[in-house]
Amino acid sequence: MKILHLTHTDILHDARILKEMQTITNSNRAYNVHGIGVVLDEGSTATSDSEGIDVHAIILKSRAWKFLPTVLRHILTLFELTFKMFFQALRLKPDVVHCHDTLVLPLGVVIKIFTRSKLIYDAHELESNRNGLSKSLGKMTLYTEKILWRYVDKLIVVSPSIQKWYKENLGGEKSSEVILNSPILKIFDEQVDRNYLRTKFLIPENSKIFIYVGILGIGRGIEDFLEVFKSRDINSHLVFCGYGEMKDDLTKISQRFKNIHLHDAVPHEKVVSIAKSADIGLCFVENVSLSDYYCLPNKLFEYAFAEIPVLASSFPDITTVVEKYKLGKCSDIDFDSMYKVIKEFEKMETLPQINKDDLYDLSWAAQEKKLVRLYEDIIKEINKEN
Repeated sequence: MKILHLTHTDILHDARILKEMQTITNSNRAYNVHGIGVVLDEGSTATSDSEGIDVHAIILKSRAWKFLPTVLRHILTLFELTFKMFFQALRLKPDVVHCHDTLVLPLGVVIKIFTRSKLIYDAHELESNRNGLSKSLGKMTLYTEKILWRYVDKLIVVSPSIQKWYKENLGGEKSSEVILNSPILKIFDEQVDRNYLRTKFLIPENSKIFIYVGILGIGRGIEDFLEVFKSRDINSHLVFCGYGEMKDDLTKISQRFKNIHLHDAVPHEKVVSIAKSADIGLCFVENVSLSDYYCLPNKLFEYAFAEIPVLASSFPDITTVVEKYKLGKCSDIDFDSMYKVIKEFEKMETLPQINKDDLYDLSWAAQEKKLVRLYEDIIKEINKEN
């Protein structure tokens, strides 16, 4: 049974796609899993967990044509992506095409028609209403989803609210599953240095360590909580670990403020180990799109399985998870709200205790079962038709 994953991202740098491909490979050795992605250089670090899967990467020249209007460049990239991936995909003659995000969905539909395969649409966000997407591109994305919706056999989403949105806006009859972007627990059973960050950045014992892991970019509340940690009466230290457009600015800020530090980006499998040496994890997302408002960021689960409490955005799905599993506190994104909660954490003699053994429903092991079941259902459909 041939399974083909399609994405406009770099598969070797995309932990979610690699986890899904590896899960399907390990669940049934009769599954022959392939992936076609693109070559990217965004500053992230490749994960090492790609054993047993076949990954091809193409180069998209049109992405570098910054002199073109965004919409035109987006359209040209789509055509280049489709053209370069199409013949590779057709040679494989897949039984299942697993499309990650909307950009490769038209290609997935074309391959489905040519090969009579089944199609899985894996929406990593609320695709038509996400951060950084213009109104025109958002409308184009939604129109694309609506036109191609009837070809989709299974839908995968990343949060209950996004699942509900797709059912209400594109069709409730579609079989769907929520697959959280959780870390793989077995990687973190090794011994970790609980004083790693304290030693690396010479942080005093009487100061709590807040850590932010992820993309260093706008729309993530970074500018807001930075102002809090610049305050003279804040005794805690803040560590950034990631990559992105704000890295240079944060480097300069860390040189001016002794309690603000910048750690190089690390592979996804190392994030939890590093987070274990912090005291509180920051999981802020700004309400700049519906996708952000309905999100469940992977860093939320990385902090949880590092067994440190979180300070997170007070959005519906995030708040539900934080409260249900007693993971920490939620806050609005403004100086006064953040300052108040950070001071509350500073005054705690004993921080909330998180036990990863109580978090099975949030683990990748639990997500694997849902993903394998979805694949088993779609394979049964194929066998019935044959």
